[in-house]
Amino acid sequence: MKYFFNLVLLVATQQIIIGQINESPCSHEAIMERQLALNPNAERELMETEATLQELITQLKASDLSGQRNTSSYVIPVVMHVFHFGDEGRMGMEQALAGLEIMNADFNGLNDGWDTIDSEFDSIKGELEITFCLATIDPDGNPTTGLIYHENEEAMYNQGNLFEYAWDNYKYLNIYFPKYTGGAPSNFTAYAYYPSISNTENNTDGIFYSSIRWGYGDHSELEEGDDWASVCSHEAGHWLNLRHTFEGECSTTNDFVDDTPPTLGGSIELEGCYNHDFSCGVRTNGENFMDYNHRCKKMFTQGQVERMEAALYLSSRINLWSEENLIETGCLDFYTTTQDASSKEELITYPNPTTDYITFKVNEARYELMVYNTKGQLHKRYFMENAEGQIDVSSYGNGLYFFSIVTAGKVRTGKFMVHR
Repeated sequence: MKYFFNLVLLVATQQIIIGQINESPCSHEAIMERQLALNPNAERELMETEATLQELITQLKASDLSGQRNTSSYVIPVVMHVFHFGDEGRMGMEQALAGLEIMNADFNGLNDGWDTIDSEFDSIKGELEITFCLATIDPDGNPTTGLIYHENEEAMYNQGNLFEYAWDNYKYLNIYFPKYTGGAPSNFTAYAYYPSISNTENNTDGIFYSSIRWGYGDHSELEEGDDWASVCSHEAGHWLNLRHTFEGECSTTNDFVDDTPPTLGGSIELEGCYNHDFSCGVRTNGENFMDYNHRCKKMFTQGQVERMEAALYLSSRINLWSEENLIETGCLDFYTTTQDASSKEELITYPNPTTDYITFKVNEARYELMVYNTKGQLHKRYFMENAEGQIDVSSYGNGLYFFSIVTAGKVRTGKFMVHR
């Protein structure tokens, strides 16, 4: 079994400076050092998270096979904390949005390299329908640009406690932008936290990223089109529970994803797509976002997408994309409601995830609502008398459910999550 190795943030409570650690901050040893400093039970929590994740992957696959799940889209509210000293390190909104645009394009298969993937791996490339949205409402309910400036010379070098600036981790993906994540100029660009309830509860979750390599703009050293900017997607992959493709070296379970071939690696490569090719006796998926070929980043595999989607249902991630939270953070405009493929009529369900009740809004006064479990078995049937109706799910067990609404010969489908 591959080691747990996600990229982790600076341990604020211990005020560990990245530059003081000899090995790469990406290494398993450095990660566990930080994880354990934050939480003595970090290893056990990571194992429990992995077990839960595998159950969720199984549930989602079962729902696909039963035909009860249609394609889902997710929206993640983002707040960007920029640490600067005067103009130094102070990236502007144009650059901030450029980085988000890159990340959204990469995850949705809209990046420039999507159509030039090596033929051996082109058939397994995958898209996760997700949008990273810059928040427009802050934790106090006030308007915000989502780009927050902190003039702090020490923090600009990623020193001190940057977590003190965190917004609620259950509501926002916090991305921290020191000028140098490693404390000084280097090829190392960023690191991220793996899903963890402990980190989320303590507001020590998120992504750290060197502002000089985020997107393109006056404060970025990257020219437009440089794939190095897609390291943002690499880090978001970690935040959604992906491992490096080279983790575990030539082990057949190297990253817990079946369709990514094992490979050696671990050193940052600034050029080329085929570094370490055949290093484990098979072709290497060097164009994968989770490899270290910084200027050759084009794809996630379908297996990686399955793993990331399952991670969105973990307790540390699930509230972020709920409709209620998208309203509270100002990202609802990016939310795609479930629609019937033929009629395109709107169907809204809320709150989703839910604990006790869920409301359905349909453009019909009377309809039949059928709820299924992830095996495709009918769980309950309801006959609704109003366009806006509510059902009691307090007796439902925690987990994922799918529904179909039948009205006037039309069928609309969707899903909801019961989570307590």
